This record gives sequence, C-alpha cells and structure tokens, in this order.
Amino acid sequence: MKKSIILLLILFSNNYLFAQDTGKITGKVTDQNSHPIYLANLSIDNQTGTVTDEDGTYSLNSLEPGEYVITVSMLGYKTLRQKITVSAGETSTANFVFEESLNLLDDIVVLGQRKKIVSATRSNMELIDIPMAVQVVDRHVLKQQQIINLREVFRNVSGIQNTAAWGNGSRRLEISARGFLLNDANYRRNGLLISNEGNHFSDHIEEVQILKGPASVLYGDVSPGGVVNFVTKKPKDFDFVQVKYTTGSWGLVRPSLDFNKVLNASGSLAMRVNATYEKADSYRDHVSNEYIMLAPSFSYKPNNNFSWTVEGLLRDDSSVEDSGIFVPSVTLEEARSVPYNRFYGNPASRNEFTETSLVSTLQYKLTPNLQLRLTNQYQSVPRLNRGLWQNWVYSPGDVVPLSSFGIDSTDPENHPSLARLDVEVVNGGQDLLLNEHVIEFGNSATFNDLVNFANLLEVNYEFNTGLVKHNAFAGFDYTFSTDRITYQRFPNAIGSFDNPDPTIINNLFELNTDPNPYKDTLSRTGFNLQNQIMLMDDRLHVLMGLRFNWYKRDRNYDSESERPADYKNEVDKPVIPRLGLLYKLKPNVSLYASYAESFEVNGRHRYKPEEFLDPTLGKQFEGGVKANFFNERLGVTLAAFELRKENQPSFILTELADESGLSYDPSEVSIDGHILYISKAQRSRGIELDFSGRITDELSVQGNYTYLQTEILDDIVFEEGNELENAPNHSIGLWSNYAFTNKLKGLSLGYGIFHQAQYFGDKANSDAQLHPANTKMSLALGYETKKIQLRMNIENLTDERTYFNSFGYYWLPQPPRRVLFTVGYNF
Repeated sequence: MKKSIILLLILFSNNYLFAQDTGKITGKVTDQNSHPIYLANLSIDNQTGTVTDEDGTYSLNSLEPGEYVITVSMLGYKTLRQKITVSAGETSTANFVFEESLNLLDDIVVLGQRKKIVSATRSNMELIDIPMAVQVVDRHVLKQQQIINLREVFRNVSGIQNTAAWGNGSRRLEISARGFLLNDANYRRNGLLISNEGNHFSDHIEEVQILKGPASVLYGDVSPGGVVNFVTKKPKDFDFVQVKYTTGSWGLVRPSLDFNKVLNASGSLAMRVNATYEKADSYRDHVSNEYIMLAPSFSYKPNNNFSWTVEGLLRDDSSVEDSGIFVPSVTLEEARSVPYNRFYGNPASRNEFTETSLVSTLQYKLTPNLQLRLTNQYQSVPRLNRGLWQNWVYSPGDVVPLSSFGIDSTDPENHPSLARLDVEVVNGGQDLLLNEHVIEFGNSATFNDLVNFANLLEVNYEFNTGLVKHNAFAGFDYTFSTDRITYQRFPNAIGSFDNPDPTIINNLFELNTDPNPYKDTLSRTGFNLQNQIMLMDDRLHVLMGLRFNWYKRDRNYDSESERPADYKNEVDKPVIPRLGLLYKLKPNVSLYASYAESFEVNGRHRYKPEEFLDPTLGKQFEGGVKANFFNERLGVTLAAFELRKENQPSFILTELADESGLSYDPSEVSIDGHILYISKAQRSRGIELDFSGRITDELSVQGNYTYLQTEILDDIVFEEGNELENAPNHSIGLWSNYAFTNKLKGLSLGYGIFHQAQYFGDKANSDAQLHPANTKMSLALGYETKKIQLRMNIENLTDERTYFNSFGYYWLPQPPRRVLFTVGYNF
C-alpha cells in the first residue's frame, strides 16, 4: 500500500516538460436564441471528436497543423459543417448556431459513449475512456417506457436485478448488482448519499446512472455490486410548462407538472418546479398507495465559469406493506396455488414517510482546466412502519399455544377471532387444535427519525507533464447521519391462511411508547485522490485511485447518566485502492482492465447490541471493451468480471436452522425467531453486454445480456457451490423505439422483450424453490406535437405470473399485465 501511495503522488507531480508542435480548436455551439447546446456531437473529418459542455463550449486538442472539416450534429437540429485551419502552437475558433429541424425538444439525445457523467464517476472523462462498466438510462427511455417507479429502470441494464424484497418494494428500493444485494449507501442522488426510503418515482429525475462493481474508492462504505445515482432535473434557460395526466390499471390517478421560468432579462437566473400526485390500488387485495412530490429548484449562472443550483424536495409516501406469501411448505408450487391477488395482512400495516431535503451545488471554473464543485445537503426523513408479517403457517392437526397468537388463555373462547376460524380450544384452555391452516403474525411498530447531512468538495484538474496528460481528481466528503428509533413490539396476531380476512387479525395497536433515550449516529469521512494519465497520443490510459476513510458509529445519549458503563463505539479507518488500464485500439474502440475493492460497515450485532460486526469486504477484477459504432450513434460495452465478497451477515429462521443442523445460542434468537450468522465467502462471475443509441434518426435501441454465475464459497449453513437467490444465470433485455419523421411525423412505436432464465429462491437451491424461466414483453404507442403528447404502454403483454423471494421463504408476486395512458400538454 505504501508503494501505491508513493506512485500515486509521483503521478500527480510534474515531470520533464516537452513542447508539442500542435494546435487546437475551441468554440461554442448555441441555438438560434443564443442558448448553449449541451452534449452536441463534434467530429473532425468524420472521425471521433468530442461533445460540448453544459455552457455549449468545446475544445479539440493536440491537432496536427493543417485543414480540417468540423461536423456538428444533434438530433432535433440540422447538421452543420465548417472548414478550419489549424496552426502549430495556436488556437483556432469555430462557433456554430443550430437551426431546428424536428422541432421536438425532447428528441435531443447524446449518442454512444461520448457522454460525461461527472456526478457519478467524479471524472470529466467520457465514458469510452473510463476503465469500468458504466451504464445510463436517460430521460428518453424513461419517457418511452413510461417508467413511473424507478425500480422498473433496471431491466434495461445488464447485471442488475430488481428483487422487490421486503414489503414488495414499498419500504425501500432493493436491487442486486452482479448477484449481490445493494445496501442503502449504494443509492445516491446527484452523487450524494440519500435515505433509501419508500418508492422512488421518476418525475424529477433526468436519468439513472449505474456504476458496476466496487465503487468504495469514490463512495466509501458501499456494497461491491455497484452504485445507483439518480440525476435530478435542473432549471433550463428558457420558459416552458408541461402538464400530464396518467391513468391506467388498478385505479391509477396521476397528474404531474413540469414548470420552468427564466427570472431575469439576462437569463442567468431560472427556476424549475416538478410536482406529482399519485393514488392507486394494486393487483393485490387491500393494497394501495398515495404519494405527493414537490421538487423546486433554482439556478444562478452569471457566466460560463460559475453556477449555483439550489434544489428542494418534499416527498410524502403512504403505502400498505405487502409481505407476500409465506406457505407452509415454503415451496414455489404451493405459493403459485394461492390466488395471485390474495393479500395476507391488514391495510393497517403501512409504510409512511416524508422526505424534506435541500441541496446546494456550487461550481466554479478557475481556469478552463481546473474546476471546483461544492455540494451540501440536508435531508430529514421521519418514517413509520406499522409491521404485520407472517411468522409461520401452521397446518391442520397442529396443537399450538394460544400465546403464539397473542390470545389471553384466561378467556380464549370470547376472543372474536376464534369464532371465525376452524379451531378448538384444548388442554384446559391453553392451546389450540387447528382444523385449517392458520397464520401466526409477527406484530410491531417502528418510528425512525432519520436526519442526514452530506458535504462533498471535488476538484477536477487537467494538466500536462511533458508528453503525458493528466485528468486528476481530489475529493473530500463528510456525512453525518442520525436516527432516533421508537420501537414497540405487540403480541402476535392470528389469521386464516385458506380464507384470509383482515378483520380477523387481532392486536392491531398503534405505536404508543417512548423513543430511545439516544440517537444512533454514523460519521463518514473520506479523502480520495485519483489520476488518469494518458500516454502515446492518448491511446494508453493508466488510472490510479486511493481513498482514505474514517467511520465512527456512536450513540448520543440525552443524558450521559444513561450511557452504560461498558458502552463502546466503533471506529474503522480502511484505505481503499483502485487501479485501471485502458488502451484505445481506435478513437472509437477501447480495451480496459481494472481492479477495485469495497468496504461495508455492518455496525452492531442485531441481537447483541454490545458487539460490533466485522466489515464486509469485496474484491473485483474486470476487463472489457467499449466502442462506438454507426458514426458515434451506438455505444457498446462488453465486460467480464470476477467479484468476491467476504464476511456477509445473513439471517435465517430457527426452524430452517434446525433443519440444516446449525447450532446456535438460544439467547441470540430474535423475538421474530431469526438468528444472525456470518457467511464467510461468496463469489460471482459473469459477462455483461450493454448497448444503447439511435442507429438512425428514427430507430433507437437499448439492450443488454447477462451471464451470471453466483457461488457460495464458505458458509456454515448452505453447501459450497450453491447459487445465491434471485440470481438467474442468463437474462436478456431489448427495447426499441421507432419515431416516424415523414408523413407520420410525431407517431412512435415501441417494443420490448425481457427474459430471465430460471433462478433459485433460496441459498439451499432446493428444487421446490426453483423459479422457471420467464419472458415478458412491452408495447408502446405514442404521438406528440409541439403542444400535445399522447402515450399508451402495455407492460407484461402476455400476463406472465412471476415471483421474487425474500429471506428464502416469502414469495412476492410481481405485477401482471398493466396498461398506462398519458395525455400531456405543453404551454
């Protein structure tokens, strides 16, 4: 490690200087109203070039003296060409003014691998020059597929699996990347840590960026599968108002507003407001949700070197928690025999949260090659979970203590639930003899008062040391999170499995207890350095990165007298490296290889709070190819990887632990009947293919293929060689959209097909938990003009019935066929 640090510092220092006998071209691309055009494509003599920055400027460097033809193109505008002469040691200027051709604002799109996503990669390099797999799902795909809930995005990216998980996705977003479930720290908004609570909707989101593999060198304590970054919509420098109304299956009601206004004559000050209301039922009985979102933002940009953006967000989400189907045999076959719409629970079991956040982003270009960015965030997320879940399903003939169902044995026959169940009170009023399948419900309420402060200072610097170019990054981040918990465990409840009726369920109490006398706190501090050097006329790239971390888990007691005498906090100081190598066979084709590590803070033992769990570690080797085809219109990434994860905390029911022969300390069994153990080592290997772009002016595509092989390497419960749950070996996704440009201009047709091979619902890999392969299709029909937008989407066209598994025994039915209709109007 010491040698790595020394080498990194050397790469940042100046070497022997050499002068290059070349010139460069700079300029700006605007529209006819002098608005800068972001991400316009520029090429030289029809070869690879660059794209414009946010202020419309560009720079073409290291050009040999001579005459060139610059071509500037972007969908929605007429292509421009200009001849220019480059002289040694001089800078030539060429500015361009676009003229609209399609007159559809939303048709503007960046093609291929020329995109820069600084908020996620912390680099000004284009994607084709970054030695790691990075994918982007932009606003065009969100619009074409009518993606409302962002968990639907991930079918468009290889190696990513939406697991729905606990609550069928209503409690939080849970996905797996390269076979491993992401933790809450893996989800970011504009590069900053967020509280991953409730449903994440797309109305204020511009695009979704996914960094594959370990990203701890940039983000600290995150799971090694990848990082998801949601990029929000920002104010524009022109006025518009767009209103939409969406309706469809299960009583969906969804109006939304996108309002943008320039606030001064110079156009330097602008505001934007996104607002949404949603109310809907579900394909599951008694399940519903209600959601309100308001996202105002303001930007101030007096010149091309300075900008300040302030963004607010208010989200209020209330939804019934659906824990899925817990069947007595824990088999998929029995779960599939249960009606698809059947809900086990009570509508009183809800997830409710409100997010209030404020983010400030300052950007300043000290020189054309030196940029500073300072981002500060405050986020408050009070959350209430009124939990009711199936602990176990008992079979006819079982004799079960009344206390298991929260029934007072002193007067059991007067309990209203028993009169509506086929059961008998036996053994002197102490037990129940069951004549039908009966559910034992766990029953609790939890209130979390979550507050998060996040601060990030970034410096990007491009410089030369002789013939060597450097793209350097230095970052400092500090995050402080607090959580005061109020928890109350209620007596268990009883319910019928064969004839579920929410009114039978007993002990439906509201939270009524004092909060903990302390706040759990987590401080995250990180300093990272990264340098990407370019040699051999930019053909060879070497990337080195290092992050120094300091984590502290603690508790702030309201009174120090309440702090236990044996209390201790936890401090970790890991150093995380990252290495990458990239070689450009051609300007549009790159080969790369990389090595990266990850580090996850696990905190206190769930059932022994006086103990801390060791961190989870990850290591990955990756290699691949990135390319642009069809004159920069189609970007392709092919990656192969091996990822190892060690020391993973896992949970298992005591009944299942007993079946596997696992010994455990009864004092460590949770009130829900779980034990915690450590899975020592797991591994995933795979090949991923992603491609996206617009092959012609009419046809756009986004596709992916994944080969994934997960494996348990060392585990005290499950056999070595078993696969991880919800991890199909093969998956394929393809979305295409055709937008007519001639007589049928404004009309668009879309079609998608998404296939998953069979996968196991548990780590035991039992045949009874094997989910068959499935294929789902989507159709889209759209029509729009300057003023009107009409769109209809049909999801899961053939009405496939599929399930995910949570914890190895809850089967979660996924949405059947769904239809969405949207009408929009632009003022």
